Amino acid sequence: MLFKILKKFISIFKKEKNTPSKSCNRVIIDWTSFQGDIGYKIRDKKVFINALFHSSFSNSLKDYDFQSNERLEFLGDGVLNLAIGEFLYRRYPENSEGELTKMRSVLASQKVLAKKGQELNLGRYVILGQGEEKTGGREKDSILADTLEAVIGAIYLERGLKSAKKFIEKNILNEYQIILSGLDVKNYKGELLEYCQQSHIKMPKYNLKEERGAEHLKIYIMEVKMKGEVLGTGEGPSKKEAEQKAAEMALRNLKVV
Repeated sequence: MLFKILKKFISIFKKEKNTPSKSCNRVIIDWTSFQGDIGYKIRDKKVFINALFHSSFSNSLKDYDFQSNERLEFLGDGVLNLAIGEFLYRRYPENSEGELTKMRSVLASQKVLAKKGQELNLGRYVILGQGEEKTGGREKDSILADTLEAVIGAIYLERGLKSAKKFIEKNILNEYQIILSGLDVKNYKGELLEYCQQSHIKMPKYNLKEERGAEHLKIYIMEVKMKGEVLGTGEGPSKKEAEQKAAEMALRNLKVV
């Protein structure tokens, strides 16, 4: 009899120990809707619960096996920058490092990520503390952007870089041309090539005119010729950048820009 009472007491104790508190009961996620909105089939729900936990709420769950999404956000940020960097590197072969960096910073900006997070309805699923809830945290750019990075981090952990890049290209880079259209980054070599094709003249030729400076501080001077005539010169820390500047001068001399 005593053994049965003791056994029952232990079972009640275990049940109470593992039962979530009222705070934890608020963690209700419609996984079907969430997966539909982000266009991704989840394998490990725990990873994605962490991706949705904002720090304002995680403080009330110190006794449970949960943490905020800050670490996943850090990971997702690294994956995002790598994916965007490779994407731009392949699509803009003539652009300089500085131009690509500027483009990447725009595509990975809080403004862009927040807009994409809103389109994916992340504000509906993010788990907030009462304070953030009352002050409209579900619509804040910073929270939407951070949550999107955390989701990217979760996808990377679950299925690797290939799946994370696919998600990024589908949901963030799908409108990269529109996003970058207002940015002052131009491919002058491409424009000059297009001009030659439309005008039915021979392709421009780029020649190294001069290089100067120490090995680690080289400055290259390039010239571009069309029909045997030098139409532009440019200089820069790399041949590609100098070619871009030479092409820009040529387009100005041709009164194209």
